[in-house]
Amino acid sequence: MSALVTLIKKWYQTSSNKQKLTVFLLAFSLLITGLLLALGGSSTTSADPLGSTPLYFASAFVKLLVVLLLIVGSSMIFRRWQQVGTGGKPSRQMRVLETVRLSPKQALHLVVIGDQKLLIGATDQSVSLISSIEHSMNPVPVEDAPVQSGFEFGSLLQSFSLNLSTESIKGKE
Repeated sequence: MSALVTLIKKWYQTSSNKQKLTVFLLAFSLLITGLLLALGGSSTTSADPLGSTPLYFASAFVKLLVVLLLIVGSSMIFRRWQQVGTGGKPSRQMRVLETVRLSPKQALHLVVIGDQKLLIGATDQSVSLISSIEHSMNPVPVEDAPVQSGFEFGSLLQSFSLNLSTESIKGKE
């Protein structure tokens, strides 16, 4: 028995506050469940619940409400416990304003870190800082932005089918 007590003390000293709260909530819910079962007592109802007294149905309804309140209360506690930052909203130090794909493996990212805007180039192998951007930049209108030259699936399919048909014609000659 003393080994169990020393094991619990050791766990309590080395565990985090999150772990302690989780174990406390689990023990509390088990205790409440045990109390509800103990207060319910043995059921002396007949096999037919419709022949039961109205008090039986009222106690079943109260127990259902208590269980639902426990579920809602625990979910609210866990939701607040999981939130990061002040006021329940996570505070971010860095965010990506815009990403332009140059090719499937290359992209430019405009990133804001604090008061700075940085232009970063990224490939599969590396990420590098291209330059720091001034705040007085005017955004480029969407119409003036260069259109990326790429292959569309339809055009690739047409060129593939044309290549197959010309190869089959050459093969027959």
